[in-house]
Amino acid sequence: MTAFFIPGVVGDARTLEDAYGEMRRRIELDLGRLPSARRIFRLWARRGTVDCITEVGGRDPLRGGVVIAIFDMGQHHPFVICRQEELGSRDGVREILGCHAYSVLEFDA
Repeated sequence: MTAFFIPGVVGDARTLEDAYGEMRRRIELDLGRLPSARRIFRLWARRGTVDCITEVGGRDPLRGGVVIAIFDMGQHHPFVICRQEELGSRDGVREILGCHAYSVLEFDA
């Protein structure tokens, strides 16, 4: 089982929660909807024409970079993957995926 983490975020639980909350708020500003509170560790889904597993802390299987978070925008809405080319860089990328997944694994509570 995997405890919740964000790659590149070092500190106590409050620091982690603040970083996660800030990512959620930025997505809400961009997409007009706050992501669900689900904390997704691994997503198995079709991305374009490829079935792949995307996991927080691992390299993005299609685009490279490190996956730092996966958000669920709600039923019948897309998933959003956040990644960084290099951990700790200020340059993050968000990719909006389709709304269907084969499997979703959440972090342990």
